[in-house]
Amino acid sequence: MRTITVLFLTLLLHGYALALTIATGSAEGTYFKIAQDIKQVAEKEGIPIEVIQTNGSFENVNLLGAGKVDLAIMQLDVLRFVAEIMLKETGLNVLQETKVVLNLYPEEIHIITKNGDIRTIQDLQGKKVAVGPEKGGSALTAEVLLAGFNLNVERVFDAPDAAIKKLGTGDLDALIFIGGAPVPAFRNLDKTFHFVAFPPNSGLEQIYIKKKIEKSVYPWADDFETYAVPSVIMTRNRDERDYAVTLQKLVLSILVNKEKLDVTGHPKWKDSYVRSTLGGVGYSPTTDVIQLYNVLDSVGYRIIKK
Repeated sequence: MRTITVLFLTLLLHGYALALTIATGSAEGTYFKIAQDIKQVAEKEGIPIEVIQTNGSFENVNLLGAGKVDLAIMQLDVLRFVAEIMLKETGLNVLQETKVVLNLYPEEIHIITKNGDIRTIQDLQGKKVAVGPEKGGSALTAEVLLAGFNLNVERVFDAPDAAIKKLGTGDLDALIFIGGAPVPAFRNLDKTFHFVAFPPNSGLEQIYIKKKIEKSVYPWADDFETYAVPSVIMTRNRDERDYAVTLQKLVLSILVNKEKLDVTGHPKWKDSYVRSTLGGVGYSPTTDVIQLYNVLDSVGYRIIKK
């Protein structure tokens, strides 16, 4: 196989590398871990990144929209949710103002309980359920799920670690949390916990993708079918050259180091689809780099760091 060095490609990307900020989520969540992996890769290429903890997707959309961060990791369903609200209330089309820099991975919907009487999501009716931090991505997705099954529950806005403790003491009936499996807070639970199943729902299948969580991911549980939410890295649709080139170099560094990230990074890298693009909602400069990378790979070139 023929090779092209990263140096050759980066010479095509003329411009000064800027320092970046990226909004993530809680320290125990997958967003934060993924961003830390990206930070390590990017800084070796001379791109400083500050990883910022947040309450998740909803806050990230607001931080990005206000120009307080350069990048934000978020769930696509949250972006669409916020975009519809802002279009109605302000006339602002968020989907034009913000663009996808990079596709990441599907985030699995986890519904967990210790209550043997709760087997499907419909059994949550009237129960006390943790849905993650208020206005976080999990809380917003929980609203979609509960509405989809016409359920009324008592909502508690606890993060995963706190929710697991309350499940153990009986102060909660169940939790709903959206995150890339394995979520650290759930990795080492015992067999008194179990996942809550979804009955067929055609409406949800228009929004989310079906996903299987295998026993190897959570040893306390059997193989399990759930839904998943696509997660992405977003930016404002900025056209400054140095900024565009910085993001191109960032994406190239991730693509070139993907195999290493699969081995040394968060397990979710193995489930990622960073080489896919999203057409009109993609950030053109990084979409161009991804497409170039894919074309070179398809004709037998391997891009290496040297």
